[in-house]
Amino acid sequence: MASKTFRRMIMTASLCAGTLAAPQAKAIPAFAAQTGEPCSACHIGFPQLTAYGRLFKLQGYVAGGHTPTFKNLAAMIQAGYTYLGKSVPGGLAPDYPDNNAFSAQQISLFYGGALYAPIGLGAFVQGTYDGVAHQFHWDNLDIRLARPAEAFNMPLYYGFTFNNNPGVTDLWNTPPAWGYPYIADELGVGNIAGVQLSSLGQSVYGAGAYAALNITPSNMLYAEMDLYEPLPNHTAYALGVGPEVPISGVIPYWRIALQHSWGASSLEVGALGLIDNPYPAGYMHGPSDQIVDVGLDSQFQWITLNHALSLQALYVHETQHWDASYALGQASNPTDRLDEVTLTASYLYKQWLGFTESYTGITGNADPALYAPAPVTGSANGKPNTTSFTTELDYYPWNDGGPAFFPWANAKLFVENTYYPVFNGLAHNYDGYGRNASGNDVVFAGIWLVF
Repeated sequence: MASKTFRRMIMTASLCAGTLAAPQAKAIPAFAAQTGEPCSACHIGFPQLTAYGRLFKLQGYVAGGHTPTFKNLAAMIQAGYTYLGKSVPGGLAPDYPDNNAFSAQQISLFYGGALYAPIGLGAFVQGTYDGVAHQFHWDNLDIRLARPAEAFNMPLYYGFTFNNNPGVTDLWNTPPAWGYPYIADELGVGNIAGVQLSSLGQSVYGAGAYAALNITPSNMLYAEMDLYEPLPNHTAYALGVGPEVPISGVIPYWRIALQHSWGASSLEVGALGLIDNPYPAGYMHGPSDQIVDVGLDSQFQWITLNHALSLQALYVHETQHWDASYALGQASNPTDRLDEVTLTASYLYKQWLGFTESYTGITGNADPALYAPAPVTGSANGKPNTTSFTTELDYYPWNDGGPAFFPWANAKLFVENTYYPVFNGLAHNYDGYGRNASGNDVVFAGIWLVF
């Protein structure tokens, strides 16, 4: 029965893909080496997944593998040059100039693929040296046990996951763990606020279960539930992500999505969310606050041999209940809200030239205690509102196969330009110290190399 279900799932994936087929969760050669497929079989310009890339991840990273080999090891370098609209007094980061800086911002080692394929056990494990912070830390982790089955005479794949980032398990390219920007400039000026979904990665660990039901060959229903806890303080420091993020109880994360596929196209619509109960700053016990994120997302893909189009949309509404922080004077309001919208369109021509345009809008009510004036990073009017537009051009020299000495290697040469009409609440003098939003406009150009 299981083998019959597996064959039906493979047929469904082929229909969804419309063209090529292969694996992935992030663009690492370990998966390409295990399956024997080029990176272009799995990605619309990495790290975005194709239909078969989603199936490979769903099935536990085991396709084409059996047990660990040296081919399951890989490495990655992200390096680039940063230019801001206005210099940052004191430097872009410790040991960096105030503008015009080069950084090897991320050097990572990976294990990717089967741990024991006969039972569907596989993993994606990443450790990273942060070249800006000059520190090694554990990075994304997703260990899976996945099995085929049937439910109501329909093919079903279910599994269990141990991971360290809400959303890192996702099959689509919309949640913050895998959403745009795919290469964030660590030397750029970060805005004052973001939703909780994007802030917990690597500071928590948890386990969960997921299932994907093929209602018809063209329609798949996906559901997932995970529970997370904060890393203990000594463990967080040992893994390079200390200090501990103080949280009361566990954090439930949930995800549901429906995918419809036809010809060379697929459309996903879904929802996701979490509930976090953090302690106020400086406290490890006692009363806690509550942050609730609820999001809606969608992804459309059209993939042919010469053209690939991918559209993503994510809206997250966050409700912040400052039951403890308000009493301590750390928040000006007992309840605040934050809304974040991200819209991204990507096009890839013949697997070697890519173009991406993305919009992000963050809005929320004024809270002077949370969003206070400060040079460069603060908010003069106490609002978190930030709007950005990013244009990215990419060149993939090895998307259909790397050099002869390492055919699974891949690279992305990129140029990103991000423009901020509004930053931390205002267009002009947003921080209360004379800096304008345009001062944070940034050009980031470099290479993303995996081998």
